[in-house]
Amino acid sequence: MTEPRGDDDRDVSKAAAVVVTAILLALSLAGVAGTAVAIDQVAILSPDRTTVEATPGETIAVDITLQSQGGHGGEGVTNVSVVAQYHPDYLAVTDVEQGPWLEGNETEVNTRTVIANEQGTTVIEQRREPAASGTTGRGTIATLTVQVAADAPAGTTTISFSESDVALTGDYPPAVFDEPVTVSIDGGDNPLASFDHTDPDELDLELTASAANDSSGDGMAGSGGWLSIPSCIAGLALVAVSVIAGALWVSRERRG
Repeated sequence: MTEPRGDDDRDVSKAAAVVVTAILLALSLAGVAGTAVAIDQVAILSPDRTTVEATPGETIAVDITLQSQGGHGGEGVTNVSVVAQYHPDYLAVTDVEQGPWLEGNETEVNTRTVIANEQGTTVIEQRREPAASGTTGRGTIATLTVQVAADAPAGTTTISFSESDVALTGDYPPAVFDEPVTVSIDGGDNPLASFDHTDPDELDLELTASAANDSSGDGMAGSGGWLSIPSCIAGLALVAVSVIAGALWVSRERRG
C-alpha cells in the first residue's frame, strides 16, 4: 500500500516541476535562436576552498578549478577569462600563477593578467595557440595570492568569479556556473560592507595593464581582449545556470 505523500515530498515535486519547465523553456529558446545549447554544455568555475579563515595582514592562496566537457561535436575550451572581484578595502591580489588546465600537445597558452586592486578586480585571460581541438576535463586554471588588509575589521567578505567567461572551439560559449570564496577575517562571521564593482567591460584595462603583466609576449597586455557573448546566447546561458542551480537545490532537499 502506498503511503500518503507528505508536505516535504510535495515541495520537492513542485521544485522538480519548476526545473523541468525551465529545461523545456531553455530548449524552446534554443530553437528560436537557431542554436542547440545542451544542459551538459556547461563550464564550472570553483575554488579549492569555499571558506578561508584569515587574519589581518595574512596572505592566502586560492586555487581556481575549471571543469567542462566542452560542447557539441567534440568542441573543447579554447579561451578562458577569469574575473575575480573583491572589496579593495579588505583584500588585494598580489600575484597570479597560471594553471596547467588549458595546456596540451603542440599548443601554447598565451596569458594576460591585469591586477586592478583599486577597482577590486583581477583578470586572468588564457588562450590556446593554436586552439586545435580545445581542452576538456577538470583542472586548475589559475592560483591567486591574496593579501588581507592589515587594518581589515573582523567579518566575512567574498571573492566572486561571476563575471568570468569561457569560449569553445565552436561558435557558441557554454554557460558558466561559478562559486565564490568567503574569507572570514579574524574569526568574524558577520558580512562586511559590499563594493559596487565597475562592469569589467567598462574598465580601462589599457591604463592598468603593463608589459610586466603580459606573460605571452604577443602584445596582449592592454589590448582589452575580452571574450564577447552574443546577447541571445547570454540569455540562454542564464537559463541553463538557473536550471543547474535548481537541480542542485532539489538534490539537497531530497538528501535533507
